[in-house]
Amino acid sequence: MGSSSRLWLTTLLLLASAASAADLAEVRRRGSLRVLVSADEHPDWFSLEGGPNPGFEREILEGFARLHRVRLEVIPIKRFEDLIPTLMRGEGDVGTGLRVTEERTKIIDFSEEVMADSLVVVSRRPMPKVAELAGLRVARVGVIPGTVWAEATRAAGVPEGRIVELVDVSAVLAALRSGAIGATVMSVADLILSLRKDPDLQAGLLLGEPGSSAWGIRKQDAGLRAALNQYLGDFRQGGSWSRLVVKYFGDDALAVLGRAGRK
Repeated sequence: MGSSSRLWLTTLLLLASAASAADLAEVRRRGSLRVLVSADEHPDWFSLEGGPNPGFEREILEGFARLHRVRLEVIPIKRFEDLIPTLMRGEGDVGTGLRVTEERTKIIDFSEEVMADSLVVVSRRPMPKVAELAGLRVARVGVIPGTVWAEATRAAGVPEGRIVELVDVSAVLAALRSGAIGATVMSVADLILSLRKDPDLQAGLLLGEPGSSAWGIRKQDAGLRAALNQYLGDFRQGGSWSRLVVKYFGDDALAVLGRAGRK
């Protein structure tokens, strides 16, 4: 771990010790579940406005909020890298759009799996697919700071001089269209959604080990974590999870995401 990563971890551990408890009882007293969402999140993942199609994660969390008779309070986070620090400061109860990693589990807890999550190298036609590590290491690769996508890019051996840091997913996709970058790394689920906007995107090499996306909760909020896990378990067993996957990601999504999870 580099010095910047150690500083990041130390800072978040300090925030964890300073944050006040915001467990399930407090959520009920307040009357709202405060959910942190990256401001550029795809609306089919989590729509900031809600409505009849509020997005995959939001629809699940809205059901949880109704069960506990609280409202869903959405807190947009401008920069993804600020999401976990905001959670640790006690300014939210649940962090969305997070991949479970060993480093993150040192400072926060996670719910049960929301979706299987594999990372894929993405390029754009007419550029060729990036099917080998050697090709990735010589490409200009766009990343979003603070994301697992960026961590996986560096872990794959892409030199710092070939990495272009961009503010959000929209900027990454724009850079691919303009040719400013030759590749990026994203989850398979995010690629499925991004293809709707840009059908010239193409999947290449699967990167790293399959993982899980889940909701982030502070370590002291054990009651909230237990309630979320109970709700997720019941939700998946009842078949509603599969229905939502098809609704937001398409008819073939269950098979595609299943294959990605098995790598």
